[in-house]
Amino acid sequence: MVSDFKERLKKGDIEGAIEAALNIDDSFFRLEALAYILRSVNETYHDLILSKMFETTDSIVNKVTKVKALALVGSALYAIGKERMGDHMFRKAISLADSIGYPSWQAEAYGYLAYYLALSDLLEDSLYYFNQAVRVIQSSRESYSRIVHFLSNLAKLIVQAADEITNEKALDFYGLAEDIYRSIRLKIQANAVKSKREFVKNILKGGSVAIMGLLDTGDIDKAIIGIRYLSPKERVAAMLEVAYWLFLHEREDLARVLLADVFDMMLVGKIKPSDLELMGIAHKFMRLGRLDEALVIAGIIEDEERASEVLGNVALTYARFGKMEKALSIAEGIKNEIVKNRVLKALKGEENVGHK
Repeated sequence: MVSDFKERLKKGDIEGAIEAALNIDDSFFRLEALAYILRSVNETYHDLILSKMFETTDSIVNKVTKVKALALVGSALYAIGKERMGDHMFRKAISLADSIGYPSWQAEAYGYLAYYLALSDLLEDSLYYFNQAVRVIQSSRESYSRIVHFLSNLAKLIVQAADEITNEKALDFYGLAEDIYRSIRLKIQANAVKSKREFVKNILKGGSVAIMGLLDTGDIDKAIIGIRYLSPKERVAAMLEVAYWLFLHEREDLARVLLADVFDMMLVGKIKPSDLELMGIAHKFMRLGRLDEALVIAGIIEDEERASEVLGNVALTYARFGKMEKALSIAEGIKNEIVKNRVLKALKGEENVGHK
């Protein structure tokens, strides 16, 4: 039943997906399903889904679960741009968590609250409530074993939150999780979190150069993860380099998925690297014979002379592969008349088509 709503959503059956979600017995799982649908559909369905989410939240009796539910709804509202309503839900969650009298339950509620605050990019508030959870459980009269168990789970939750953060604040979250693990003498987990923290620190410091270093060593998985921490322009340039690396190593399916995202960022989001960087990556794609990709990149270059040079090289490369009609079509579209005439002469046999 839990997976059924996703299958219906994939088929475009939104009403069916909502119905399937509402049939989930567990209230919180039902809320998670509705939140997933809410983030996946257009605003036509928002009011209907939100009304069902509010009904589900109101029906929850357990205070800890209700705090978790309110925070989830607040995060979902932030995800669809309804920050004011999201703030209201977070305030309700905070008020309820503050009212919980039993320390271990209150600490648990603060942990869930902090997690969903982090997902909403309310990072300072999130850190505050994660620390509150630590303070409350450590000052409680619970047995040492229960405190250790709670802190271990809390550290996992903090790491999960940190993994979703794409700026320098992630370092604070990883640092807190590491401190918790060390305080309960879980050295292996602490060292694993430290490694994550060092990785993020290196990416933030080195930028796209750090990503290129990972590609040079063949660590594509870390390179893809590291891209998340770059500035938008650096991210686009790095994604193009990663796509090139994937084509070079015959991982075409993943390269195409990545390129679809990066082209969307450049064409729709208007986020792009410098024209010089685009020229460089376009020529790399040409050397691999990825001419369609090079053509798209050429169309994004703003400087007319540079764009014309790349288009000219793409046209000549198409000609070398025997696609003369395509080559002529591209050449005719070159804006710089000097480059255009030179390329057309080469294509018509007046000059040598061969080039570097």
